[in-house]
Amino acid sequence: MGLLTTPRYQAAQSGTPGNPLFWDTVLDQSDLFAYNTVSCGKGGPFGAQLWLVHAAKDHYVLVGTAQEPEDSNAVVSKGRASAHAEAENLSPEKRAEVIRFLEGHRDEGWQMVQVSSGESCPSCRSKQVLLANELIGRGLLRENDFHVIFKATYAQTKRDAGFNDAPYDQAFRAIAELGVFDTDEGLLGLEAALMSNETAAAQIKSGELVYIAVDHANSSDLPEGVDSILRRAGSQPVAIIVRTDGSILSSAVDQRSLGGDAMNRPEKTALVGALYQAAANLREDEGKFESWDLEGARLFTNVRDIGPMAYSESLWYNLSGISVVDEYTDAAVDCVAQELPGTGNAELFKQVAADYDDPASPLKVIFHGDPEEASVAHLLWKAKMAMETLQNRQAERLSALEEGANLCIQYIDGTLASLARLVCSSRQSSHYDGKQAEPEA
Repeated sequence: MGLLTTPRYQAAQSGTPGNPLFWDTVLDQSDLFAYNTVSCGKGGPFGAQLWLVHAAKDHYVLVGTAQEPEDSNAVVSKGRASAHAEAENLSPEKRAEVIRFLEGHRDEGWQMVQVSSGESCPSCRSKQVLLANELIGRGLLRENDFHVIFKATYAQTKRDAGFNDAPYDQAFRAIAELGVFDTDEGLLGLEAALMSNETAAAQIKSGELVYIAVDHANSSDLPEGVDSILRRAGSQPVAIIVRTDGSILSSAVDQRSLGGDAMNRPEKTALVGALYQAAANLREDEGKFESWDLEGARLFTNVRDIGPMAYSESLWYNLSGISVVDEYTDAAVDCVAQELPGTGNAELFKQVAADYDDPASPLKVIFHGDPEEASVAHLLWKAKMAMETLQNRQAERLSALEEGANLCIQYIDGTLASLARLVCSSRQSSHYDGKQAEPEA
């Protein structure tokens, strides 16, 4: 199986639009930006920038301000598993700015470039594909003019910072390799397709491929309260997340304007909205730090044609599965649930799952780094995590030592102090200038 046994980045061979030295500079700046955000305790070691480029004129417009030119990972601050740097960089506000700019510069040859310090996960790639399609559909961007340039591959990010997005992407590569959307079942046939393939099944067992099964459900077998929510929804897409104890954690319907918003808002679709609301409820109401961990909850929906953004988002939330309630599905529901109105979700799924060099994708993806060179932000993050582990270990040792007695140590000058004081003195004594014995006269 070519896709499942070949690193995706090897297909990211498109050329950069404009001056390559310019992209060298801003790509390293993204890494430095991520280093600084980690130093300040803000988010993970990732950064992203959004650019409008007129290559013929060597003109580069940053979609940002002098005060906030770039975006970083916001998973911890937002309590949302998919709040990665690229996703934050493609916020509704920035997408609106891009649309306004391109509407004022139609047919002038502008291109779109997102720069990222790391290879995008399938959730971020879904957002890139959706925006690219929207801009092309509006006549604001030509085909093949939406570029994504990244510095560190999945393997580098795992090696140097401990983040591993590759298993989630492997689910999408398997979807492409196995032709899941060439069948009528689509995602409903994903698990059977994976398990019947030797390579995919082995990767699932080893943890190299992570997926969520999508299955059929009957209204007679639903947890209490779910059936009534589905019935009230009618032909409106709806999603309900139910905890393992049977209680409803969240529910959402598609919140996009039926008359058509000025800009597509895929984050307002039912499945994505239910996931976001579940995480918000866990953090705001229950004070859960890792609020994106839904601890094996199950998502029920009347959407049969589930889109790539919804499915890729769900991979981050520790769901036990997604159940499509057959009695409430119909073509009208799937039409409203299209993540890009006018384009079927199955078609979008194929674009997100496609390889970087596949004509089926609207993205031109460029790997502009060195697979052997670590990003400085990733090295800092790894050191930071190691430091926190060491500090916790020291705290556990002190607790054990002081359990039986108030252990003290003595300095050579006779001063007494607790061992805890010594262990906690690292910052105070870190400006050590060194001492060297003077030679005897």
